[in-house]
Amino acid sequence: MSCAMLILLVSCAPKKVESPLEKAPPSEISRARSLASSGDIAGAQRAYEAFIIDNQRTAEADLARLELGVLGSDIGRCQSAIPHFEQAEQSPDQAIALRASLHLASCQLQLGDPERALETAGPLAGERFSAEEQALLWDTAVIAGEQTTSAGLGLRVLDTLIERGGPAPDPERSDAAVGLLVEKLTIEETIALVDRLRPGALPQVLASMRILRHALETQDPDLVALSSQALRGGDAAANPELAILLARADEFMHGNPYVVGALLPLSGRGREVGRQLLQGMQLAALDEGGPELVVEDTAGNAAQSSAAAESLITNQRVVAVLGPVGSRTTEAAARAAGRAAVPLLSFSASEAVTSANEQVFRFLYSPRDELAALVGNARARGLSRFVVLYPDHGYGRTMERLFDQEVAAAGGIYCEAVAYPPGTKSFVDYVRTVLETSCDVILFADVADQVALIAPTFAAEGAWSISGGALPEHAEREVHFLLPSPSWSPKLLGRAQRYLQGALVALPFYEASEAGLNQHFRTAYETRYGSVPQMFAAYGYDAYRLISTTLRQGSQTREALRDALRNGSSLTAVTSMDSFSSERTPARPPQLYRVRGSLLESVD
Repeated sequence: MSCAMLILLVSCAPKKVESPLEKAPPSEISRARSLASSGDIAGAQRAYEAFIIDNQRTAEADLARLELGVLGSDIGRCQSAIPHFEQAEQSPDQAIALRASLHLASCQLQLGDPERALETAGPLAGERFSAEEQALLWDTAVIAGEQTTSAGLGLRVLDTLIERGGPAPDPERSDAAVGLLVEKLTIEETIALVDRLRPGALPQVLASMRILRHALETQDPDLVALSSQALRGGDAAANPELAILLARADEFMHGNPYVVGALLPLSGRGREVGRQLLQGMQLAALDEGGPELVVEDTAGNAAQSSAAAESLITNQRVVAVLGPVGSRTTEAAARAAGRAAVPLLSFSASEAVTSANEQVFRFLYSPRDELAALVGNARARGLSRFVVLYPDHGYGRTMERLFDQEVAAAGGIYCEAVAYPPGTKSFVDYVRTVLETSCDVILFADVADQVALIAPTFAAEGAWSISGGALPEHAEREVHFLLPSPSWSPKLLGRAQRYLQGALVALPFYEASEAGLNQHFRTAYETRYGSVPQMFAAYGYDAYRLISTTLRQGSQTREALRDALRNGSSLTAVTSMDSFSSERTPARPPQLYRVRGSLLESVD
């Protein structure tokens, strides 16, 4: 096998350029050679010229022209030698023609025309001459490459020489010439040329490294992927600069698994929500000992969110982003996340946020999620007639529309909704309007302070919500209250618990839960921050822990992390949000609770 491989390699090597006439020249040429060897340059020139005159249009005359030109170039008379080489290039003897081109290129270089020298030497790069002339070919190509402005041509010539030209006489200088040529190219020229260079050879490696450096500087993910892929077959261990570049490319494409970003409104509108989320994340980072948390302030502004996302992704190389809050800021940040394939866990309740791109996950429950859970539970208990009492503003109207849709989807009966002006303090007329309908399942679509006023009004009108047993003696009918999470507050039961017994609450986080992890979270939060944790603090705590857990389980690149999250990576959570569905939304419905006494009890 070794012999066969040797034969194959020899057969693939270029045949040495040599003419039979050189070994057995006419006597006149032999005489001219002798004169030149003895130092009679003028005599040798006259002998060559006389032979050429007497033997026009013969290969022998072409040999004489070649040797006459070499004689002139050796004494520094390239200008007069060039016409001889140009005529010899037309010889029917291929070896003479090739040698003439080689010496012509050398003369063109000596006369200060490196571009023409490269053009002439280019077709010769795959040939093999005598040791002396092969060295001349190398020197011509290397020096012309150092001087030329046609860097692409010089690089292609040296690429072929490296492949087929045998060992370079001065490897360090030839390698340096390749590096110089690569730097002479514009980045556009480099990108256009790189595929024409031999994979794995020095010109292609240096060109690809140039492109990769540019791609990293300009944050071009497609170019980073293409150029780094072209370099992966090489021996990075033997090239520290290449190893560093590939490591940077990996970090750019896959993120640093030890750094997670957070985009939060820490100033401006929404800063209280941002503060709670951040405190929850920071507490989780202490508990987990997980990746570093790098935070950027969005100020609730779309433009600032976009710039902050770019900073986290390109400068910090975060493996994932927690935030932002709100649909517009999420949409702005999602563009950067999409380009770099960074998972982004949005704290927006809008169902539209996941449509931005495949990298966006919705960590919060939408209003529809909560309404679907509430209506579904009521229907499972045999209740069928629904009505909503809502403030006549954006949120209230949205809840009325979604509630209508979810009741219809569940097969219930929907009574005409009752709206009231925002800020209403007396609800008697509106409650009476609700009670005039035949519907007894009532959704409150307002904040907790308003619910504390509305619920007693129902009781005053003889309609009571109870947690079991008989109605009070003065009650005229039983009603069933549904509360989405914005209608809940820890203080609500202190103000109106008597009138809310049996009410069903959709609550992703219940601050008084007796679950072990919830108690730990509550105690640790109160110890660190001096207050009871609210829902957004819990969301921040679980979001960080979900990322940390998934990274710890081995999904340590952006792509692997995204796929693991979509495939149901989960944790024991303090909220209902313990994992994502394949649609990148909460995998299970929000937890439901029923008011019983002064507490909420979980509804299975």
